[in-house]
This record gives sequence, C-alpha cells and structure tokens, in this order.
Amino acid sequence: MTPTPQHQTDEAHSSSFERAMIAAGKDPAVAAELERRIQIVERDERDDASRLPLSPREITVYLAVTVVAVVIGILVVVL
Repeated sequence: MTPTPQHQTDEAHSSSFERAMIAAGKDPAVAAELERRIQIVERDERDDASRLPLSPREITVYLAVTVVAVVIGILVVVL
C-alpha cells in the first residue's frame, strides 16, 4: 500500500517528537495529537507565576518549615 500524498506531507511537517513516537510504534494521528496538546500546555503555562522557580527567600522558608516539621515529628515519636 502506498502512502497518500497527505500522509507524505504530514511526515514532512512532523516534529522530532512525533517522528520518535511513530518510530516507537504509536499511531501517527495519536503522536500528532499528543504533540498538539503538549504545545497547548506549554503555551498556557509559559507565563504562569506558579511555574517559575522558587526565589532564595521561598527556598529558605520551605527548608525551615520542613526542618521544624521533622523536629516536631521526631519529638512526637520520642515522647
């Protein structure tokens, strides 16, 4: 069975992600849909403040709360 011209065009425009998925045995339509959904998520989350790295102050507070929680846990177990 020979590929249709549309299929050849799709292969020419597919990303490396899609080609890798197809090479791993995924259906080309599924690979294209996964790529499309990943691009949507990347675009929507690009400027989301919750996706930015923690500041040094936030890391310090996180570590301090974690250490306090562990110490309280150890005290509860010991007592």
